Amino acid sequence: MINPSQFTKKLIENNLGPIVEVPCSYLKSFLNYLWSSKEIEIINPVNEAIAMGIASGFYLGTKKIPVVAIQNSGLMNTLNALTSLNQIYKIPVFYLITWRGEGGRGKDAPEHDILGQNLKRILVTFRIPYRIIDEKDWSKQINDLSLLAQRTKRPVALIIRKSTFSVYERKKEKAESTKLMTRIEATSIIKNTIGDKALYLSSTGFPTRDSFSVCDTPDFYMVGSMGHTFAVGLGLSPNTNKKIVILEGDGSMFMHLGSLASFRPKRHKNIIYIVFGNENYESTGGQRTTFSNIKIDNLAKLFGFESTFFVQDKAKLKLVMQGVLKSKESLFIYIRIKNGTRSISGRVTDKYTAEEIKNRFMAAI
Repeated sequence: MINPSQFTKKLIENNLGPIVEVPCSYLKSFLNYLWSSKEIEIINPVNEAIAMGIASGFYLGTKKIPVVAIQNSGLMNTLNALTSLNQIYKIPVFYLITWRGEGGRGKDAPEHDILGQNLKRILVTFRIPYRIIDEKDWSKQINDLSLLAQRTKRPVALIIRKSTFSVYERKKEKAESTKLMTRIEATSIIKNTIGDKALYLSSTGFPTRDSFSVCDTPDFYMVGSMGHTFAVGLGLSPNTNKKIVILEGDGSMFMHLGSLASFRPKRHKNIIYIVFGNENYESTGGQRTTFSNIKIDNLAKLFGFESTFFVQDKAKLKLVMQGVLKSKESLFIYIRIKNGTRSISGRVTDKYTAEEIKNRFMAAI
C-alpha cells in the first residue's frame, strides 16, 4: 500500500495541484489526509464536469497543472469538457481515476460492471495517456505523467486500484445534536407511515440500502447513476396517479441540480421529494460537501415547490408524513440527519438484479 503522505509529497514535488475531487471510497484515505494536513488545496465541486471547468480555469490563471480526482464512472461525466475544452485548447489536467469494477462483471457492485471492463479501452479511445498505479513504481509514474502533461499540454491519467492507499482516518469533528435522526430512522418513519400507498424511488448509496433494509417494497432502487433520481421521478410523474416518494441524499441532489428546473407544480403534483441532509458524501467515506450554507428548503421554493418543510426531529417528521397522502400538491421535505449508519443489510443487488428491480417497480405501477 502507498502512504497518503508520501503520495501527497510526490504531487507537490511535481508542482501538481490543487486537488479538484468528487469522492470515491478508493480515495478515502488520500482525501482524509489532504483534509487534515491541508498540504495541497482541495476543492470539492458537486460533479465531475464542473471539476474539469474549475481545473481548467485554475490552469489558465497559473500555468500549474491541477489534479482531478474522480471515480471511473465520473470520468464519463467529464468527456464533453475533455474533448471540447481541454483537448482542443490544450489545457492539461492530471486525472486520478479509481478503477471500480476492475476485472469485469461480479467484481464490484453491478453499476460498475460496464466501466470496470472497458476502462482501458475508453482511455485509449479518448486519447488519454495513462498508467495503472504500481505500488513499487508509483513515484516514477507520477513523474513521467507529469512531464508528459507539461510537454503535450494534454490531460493524462493515473489509475487507482482498490486498497492502493494505507489507512488514514480523519480526526472526529465536533459532536452533532443528539436530537438529529439517522437516515435509517427517518426512512423507517417515512415507509412505516406511508406503507405501500406510494411508489418509492431512492438514490444510489445509503438512501437505497436503507430503504431496502427498512421495508423491501417494490421500489425503483437506483444502484448507480448518481444525481438522476429526481429526473426519473419527473418522467414518471405524469404517467401514474400514485404518489411518488423520492428519497435522495443532498450530495446526489446537487450533483444534477438542474433537473429541478424541469419541475412543474401542476404537471408533477404527485411528487413528494425527500432529501436527507448530512453535508457529507457518506457512501464514499464521509467527505464534506460544499453547500452547508445553503437553505435547501428555500431553494426548493425557488424551483416551484409550494409546500416545503425543514425537519430535524422524529415528532415533526411523523406529523409531516401523516399529511403526505392527503396532500393534493407536490411537497419538498428536507430532513437534517446525523452522520453514521447502523449495521444494515447487504446491497439490494445481493437479492435482485437491476432488471428485476425495474420489473418489480413497473408491475407496482
